[in-house]
Amino acid sequence: MPKIPVSTDDLVIGTRTYDWCVKAFRTTRKLLKLNIKLHDEQENGLNSVKTGDIFLFNHFARFETFIPQYLIHEETGAYCRSVAASEFFEGDERFSQFLYSIGAVPNELPNLFPFLAREILHGRKLVMFPEGGMVKDKRVVNKLGQFSIYSRSALEHRKHHRGAAVIALALDAFKTALLRDFSKGKYDRVEHWAEQLGFDSSEHLMIKALKPTVIIPSHITFYPIRVNDNILTQAAGLFGKGINKRFVEELIIEGNLLFKHTDMDIRFSKPIVVGQYWRWWEKLLLPNVVHSFDSLDELFKLKSDKGHLGGRLHSLGMQAKSSRLRDDYMRSMYDAVTINLSHIASYLILCLYRQGLRRLRCVRFHKMLYLAIKKLQKTDFHLHRSLLNPEEYGVIVNQTTSRLDQFLRTVQTMDLVRVEDDHYLLEEKLIADFEFDEIRTENLIMVYANEIAPLSGVTSMIESAVIHIKELDAKKFAQLRFNDQLLALAWDRKQFNKPRYEEINAQQTATADPNWFFLESSEQSATAVLLIHGMLAGPQEMRGLGDRLHAQGHHVLGVRIKGHGTSPWDLRSRNWQDWLASVSRGYNILKAYSQSIHIVGFSTGGLLALLQASNPQFTKIKTVHCISAPVDFINKTLKFVPLVHHANKIVRWVSSEGLVPFRPNNPEHPEINYQHVPIRALYQLQLLVDHVLKDPLSIRANVFFYQADQDPVVEPGSVEKLYQHIDAHDKSVTIIEADRHGILYENLQDIQQKICSAIHF
Repeated sequence: MPKIPVSTDDLVIGTRTYDWCVKAFRTTRKLLKLNIKLHDEQENGLNSVKTGDIFLFNHFARFETFIPQYLIHEETGAYCRSVAASEFFEGDERFSQFLYSIGAVPNELPNLFPFLAREILHGRKLVMFPEGGMVKDKRVVNKLGQFSIYSRSALEHRKHHRGAAVIALALDAFKTALLRDFSKGKYDRVEHWAEQLGFDSSEHLMIKALKPTVIIPSHITFYPIRVNDNILTQAAGLFGKGINKRFVEELIIEGNLLFKHTDMDIRFSKPIVVGQYWRWWEKLLLPNVVHSFDSLDELFKLKSDKGHLGGRLHSLGMQAKSSRLRDDYMRSMYDAVTINLSHIASYLILCLYRQGLRRLRCVRFHKMLYLAIKKLQKTDFHLHRSLLNPEEYGVIVNQTTSRLDQFLRTVQTMDLVRVEDDHYLLEEKLIADFEFDEIRTENLIMVYANEIAPLSGVTSMIESAVIHIKELDAKKFAQLRFNDQLLALAWDRKQFNKPRYEEINAQQTATADPNWFFLESSEQSATAVLLIHGMLAGPQEMRGLGDRLHAQGHHVLGVRIKGHGTSPWDLRSRNWQDWLASVSRGYNILKAYSQSIHIVGFSTGGLLALLQASNPQFTKIKTVHCISAPVDFINKTLKFVPLVHHANKIVRWVSSEGLVPFRPNNPEHPEINYQHVPIRALYQLQLLVDHVLKDPLSIRANVFFYQADQDPVVEPGSVEKLYQHIDAHDKSVTIIEADRHGILYENLQDIQQKICSAIHF
């Protein structure tokens, strides 16, 4: 048994020790490779962390029991009480006293519930783990869909604990009675309770009574989970022999969570206001029950078969309400899981296995996985950030990602899945039974699948992906890929909408829609046109031409080159290969709509159009229209860009901004262009020019060049150099008499019609 203080009055939080632990945690957090992210689902603009009284968490790893209270303290300044297993308080008395000083109390503490209720009234936050122990297999629902978990002590599955519900309901009943007494002028009762509970004044107690009792169900999701050796298991192997299997398993799992890059997403669900569980007539009766007792201890000792009639009825009602409240907060807790790629892949694998499938083409599995992600994006479930970034999940179809690679390596090591001749082979071990302390190291697929099993909406979406994959033709797939590009803009903007970027962002003047656009022809056999804008601009630079082409009967797709339409800082982070990848994505979308594709690129987009067309894999390209593409520039100072770029790289070793990260831009069209040019982007443009000119380009299509004779940006002689550099079926140069660079956007000398006339069905 743990050593319990003589009185709960002795359980005082040592604020100096607590504050020291918070600082130590802050320092340790920087050293660990644990990426902790808090997600607060606010209700009516209220911050859950500040309004919550009782915080409930799932329990997968031992160390996580010490983290929430420190995060809550950092957010609110409040000191937290937490309930821990009594085994932590056994043995070393100094360690148990340390636990008491940082707010922890054993779950076998006498009069635990009234003590915790009193602490909440005094402004403490309460952290509890209603699962009552580590749930290593993450199995929290039984075959009937009811909540239950495995009890190590009872060796069977049981219901989750109701302790948090009982504390919250009893505390709320007490507050209701207190408010009624005050409203009826029974100040002597209020004074009695203020003295009984250790408040300086009855006014202070009444302020606490006015606050609704709020439970915050929360979920901690770790991703990824690894099962290979780590520094802790290696140390244990050196210094200890005969270590029990359970301890080694926990070292493997928790050591990897702490010392290898792992996301720890802590998501607070919507607050549950406990007062809403009382009916109006029950609230009228609550004071009569509370008045029968002189202390909170007596209130919590109510039994349904003892005491006066009112107390017995109240006890019966409490049992029913606490069970309902328990089920509600457990449902809310499990709804808050942060769904990741391993969850989806694991459930998908088990679904296929249970359907009798033992062998599956890798490409087909990846496509199912992608389709499941796209389906889940349309729901309100909480997705891991990697499932919101098309650059991460979008490549699953054609290749694996680092996250999928890690998952596949792990499950292959466990002999759950094998790869053979571009097929995945699903092994019988997937459905084998394992001991509670083996499941995480023997069948991680089952662990991941169990974690999302309570979310029937998620599992049904994954199951539907298996069915609907047969209906996913080329056009439907292209529509999903187009949607990825729309999502990419929102993702990119979010990444560069932070305080450190604000100074430059605030000076931007672009108001035109920066997203991709697709104008589908009513003629299914129509040709398709891919439009590529120039550096610093966006798709709307090409929209006027796009509308004309669409009116002419073509499918038209305007791409957004990566780094554009978001922030100059975003453009600074990209290279020319990223720009070309945007063009390739556009081409791959369009090829589902037509056998004939034409490419039109302006300025930098013109160079990208030439590169795209020179790739022999892209056989559907019929014509290329290259407008005002740069080789040489009017501004001769640009030749110093490589020097400034490398100077920036040197300075960035000590400063993230560099020496001269941007130069001002005076655009012809401020509604579509950035007001600042990243030096690194100019350097990437020079690298792109060098790459284009490195070797002659062979293009199996007709190529049309257009150039203004007095272009103020691009040296007009650039067009002749490009003309001589490429080998094409046919090629021509059209000179536009203009002293503007943006001849396409402004449609000078009706250049848009010239292009339309050259593009045929």
